[in-house]
Amino acid sequence: MSKDGFMWECECGNVEYGQYPPQECEECQAIESFAKVPEDMIEKKEAENVLAMQPEEEDE
Repeated sequence: MSKDGFMWECECGNVEYGQYPPQECEECQAIESFAKVPEDMIEKKEAENVLAMQPEEEDE
């Protein structure tokens, strides 16, 4: 569990934190599409999100 509550992941891959899952996803606008991420998977999911946010390097 994170310090802000639980980690929730939408079916589109968007991740949010809080005591309760968001009603609507800000990324895909799906309603009630969040599932609680198991505690043993949180660290892995956070690492994946950090890598996904890094810009891709261009080959020259």
